[in-house]
Amino acid sequence: MKKLSIAVVLSFAVPCVVVAQSTSAPPPKPGPEHQKLAGLVGTWTSEGEAAANPFGPAEKWSAKIVSEWFSGNFAVVRHAEGKGSVSGENRALDVIAYDATAKTYTWYAIDSAGWTGLAKSEISGDVLTVVWDVQLKGKTYKTRGILKGLGSDRLTFVGEYSADGKTWTPYFHSTDTRVKSK
Repeated sequence: MKKLSIAVVLSFAVPCVVVAQSTSAPPPKPGPEHQKLAGLVGTWTSEGEAAANPFGPAEKWSAKIVSEWFSGNFAVVRHAEGKGSVSGENRALDVIAYDATAKTYTWYAIDSAGWTGLAKSEISGDVLTVVWDVQLKGKTYKTRGILKGLGSDRLTFVGEYSADGKTWTPYFHSTDTRVKSK
């Protein structure tokens, strides 16, 4: 009976030791790809202008963007509140992260006008390039955003669109300026 009791206790103890060993691994740490997103973190003011394009009319806008690390520092979350001269008030939420499996950056966005999109992105030096597929009236467009100045207090963003993926037409530009803390 005593041998059976010891066997029962050991049968429960061994899996517990194995589980304890497997859960004691250190948590993952962000890599250099994640650190490239640090240039987006901060509070920004944004001023921009769009020419008439397939997605909307010509207009000017301004916005406040608050970007912060998501818990764990693997992604940046951006909250934008803005107002366009034609479109009125708008809010947006962006999540920008590095996908280690696909070896690319992703940029997921939603806004208060009902738009949503997922882009593939790349960072080269201080330039973040984002490419979205946009469906509009049965037609697919590619849009490309080129954000320059990562790591500085001034970002410039140029948006272009293409119906064929080869010929690009600029349709908006903006300048984001980091708000200095006092």
